[in-house]
Amino acid sequence: METVTNLFIVGFVIVAGLIAQYIFRKTRAPDVMFLMVLGAILSQFGFTEGLKQNPSQITFLITFSLIYVVFYGALPIRIKAIFSTMKYAFLSSIINFVVTTTILGLFSRLLGFDWIMAFSLGALFCVLDGSIINSLIDTIGLGKRAEAQIQAESAMTDIFVIVGVLSIISFASLSTSQIFQNLASYLFLSLGIGIITSIVWAFILKHLGHYSSAPIATMAVLVIIYAFAEYVGANGVIAVFFFSIILGNIAEWSKLVYATQKESIGTLSGSTRHFFKDISFLIRTFLFVYLGTLVDFSQWGLLLLGLVFFLVAYMLRSSLNNIKVNRDLTKKENYFLDSMCAKGLTPAVMLAVIGANSRFSNILIGGIFSSALITSIFIFLIEKEKFTSFWDIITHKINWKRYIAMLQKK
Repeated sequence: METVTNLFIVGFVIVAGLIAQYIFRKTRAPDVMFLMVLGAILSQFGFTEGLKQNPSQITFLITFSLIYVVFYGALPIRIKAIFSTMKYAFLSSIINFVVTTTILGLFSRLLGFDWIMAFSLGALFCVLDGSIINSLIDTIGLGKRAEAQIQAESAMTDIFVIVGVLSIISFASLSTSQIFQNLASYLFLSLGIGIITSIVWAFILKHLGHYSSAPIATMAVLVIIYAFAEYVGANGVIAVFFFSIILGNIAEWSKLVYATQKESIGTLSGSTRHFFKDISFLIRTFLFVYLGTLVDFSQWGLLLLGLVFFLVAYMLRSSLNNIKVNRDLTKKENYFLDSMCAKGLTPAVMLAVIGANSRFSNILIGGIFSSALITSIFIFLIEKEKFTSFWDIITHKINWKRYIAMLQKK
């Protein structure tokens, strides 16, 4: 009977995920919120007790999700487009990561978290969820440069956060010199593994890419890369990230090699990319439902504290991003990029990876939920020209009397 119940829940969750996507397309109400609420409801009625009794299975699924989240987030990034926006995306990512992690980390320390958990919590609020961003891009119609900039910033921030949090946990007991030595060695080793395997796999796909099982094999390669990198003392996340970047751009680079023959190596077909999109839908749906099962409504104060953490993270990023604005983008595009601050898959995955307690979890869950809601509201208001950015507010670029009159008129 338990098996039948679990099968019913799995099917129900998948259908609910599709309905949540439809609602998002029609109303811009983030599907993340619906999925998390669904998880909380299932947990309240006792349908998720089996998950809590099998933590090893959850750890396996979470690890696979981490691998896939990095792969799918980096795959759409186009090197050509990134070069035109790299200075903005990279600068924004690194400054946002350092400043937000530091400030929220110190704040978390004041709340009683130890140093490792404090800075880990601060780092997780730096994330920009790529899946939510890509969904928003499809509905608001950003230009190519703006798309490239926010996608690059999202992917790089994810890598900074994942590597940063794992490094904080792994190297906490080492001296500063040992940390830099270990970081340098495993960064270069990870990079080498990712680049070499991507080139080899691209050549294999050149001959076998038309097979219907090629996407499944590609997923298996991701797992092998991650496992091998971790086994030899490298970082599996970084290896998968560079594998994805090279594989996603291999068609362009291979034209240099095959210029006379007019052929390219190992390009990913449309059907393959569609397959990866479907897998992303499944992983994303189940992860957010699982995240909802962790909600403890009796600790509502911590959920509200998550909202405070998010607002601080948003205000810091908005302020830092305006230090150097991309003048090649329109003002409205810059406002859209400023507002895309939703947290999502990466914090959900890392929450399980680091084994955080309920206090940590509820703050983060409150931040994820509120970030998805507020991002959606910001996008709606910017489209209606009723909001610009937090930076405009603190620098008094908004004439409040005129602004209030405009809102009343509309």
